[in-house]
Amino acid sequence: MIAAIALAGIAASCGKNNPQKYNEGSVTLFADEGFQNFVEQERDVFEYQYPNAYILTKYMSETDAVNGLLKDSCTMAVLSRPLTKTQIEYIKTNSKRVAKQQEIAVDAVALIVNKDNPVDMLSVGEIREMFAGSINRWTQLAWNDTTAIKLVFDREGSANVNYIQDNLMAKGAKFPSNAYAQKNTADVIKLVEKDKNAIGFVSVSWLGDNLEKVRAQYSKEAMDTHKLNRLNTDTDTIAVDFADNVKILKIRKDDDPIGYKPYQAYISSGQYPLFRVVWLVSTASSNSVGQSFFSFVTGFTGQKILSLTGIMPYQVHNRVVELQ
Repeated sequence: MIAAIALAGIAASCGKNNPQKYNEGSVTLFADEGFQNFVEQERDVFEYQYPNAYILTKYMSETDAVNGLLKDSCTMAVLSRPLTKTQIEYIKTNSKRVAKQQEIAVDAVALIVNKDNPVDMLSVGEIREMFAGSINRWTQLAWNDTTAIKLVFDREGSANVNYIQDNLMAKGAKFPSNAYAQKNTADVIKLVEKDKNAIGFVSVSWLGDNLEKVRAQYSKEAMDTHKLNRLNTDTDTIAVDFADNVKILKIRKDDDPIGYKPYQAYISSGQYPLFRVVWLVSTASSNSVGQSFFSFVTGFTGQKILSLTGIMPYQVHNRVVELQ
């Protein structure tokens, strides 16, 4: 309610020459497909709160989402990296827009395997060796199966692919021949469910045990005033557990014998090593739906919604409550 009053004050002060309204109209948002789950929850709650506002979402690779901003095909994007100074200047020069960007979440790249796979933990060094090609069979990872390891991603140019290239591969190195791209995250999970020799790389927000419940409860059709009030006022952060259709590997730092799964607490503390910051980028003008959505996602309610999907909100670190 406070945010709505503040936005109303901004709208009233902008004068009659600007026909845009903060609570009416639409904005196009591109997002990496790995972030789809929490983007849709943010969109649905925002559109419930502002019935005449529409967030037109499209999901694609992170590379395509960045190109959409540069080509002015969209005015908002959800990315795992901020725009560079060169990209910001390009947008300003060619589209006459000012890019605004802010951290909204701390996400993690989760490694998943089939439930019948006996491997439970990998070190960061072992993952690096897999992408260097020096570890390519399961016998090298304390399993007596001599079958080749399959490294499976959502799609080329995705945030997950970019993370591996930036953090776990030598500069300019190519992916090994046993790495495969699927069409989307859902396909990665389905493949791992069937193939005990595959390792899938996915955003942790796809693995919550209550994902379907969250989707249903906070969809635009299922929202109501009571749920919205709880999101606006409840300061507890829900501890999300994982679904059991696949096994989520523990990952350990090379100098630490203890491995961790990508639970919110371990992502927040940095004990789970494969974490990354998620950014919301906007070139929307002031007193527009795009600016309102930016304020919503980076504000209290938007940050609370993020915690329901299994990732850490960037700005809200309140008391954690486990559901029994």
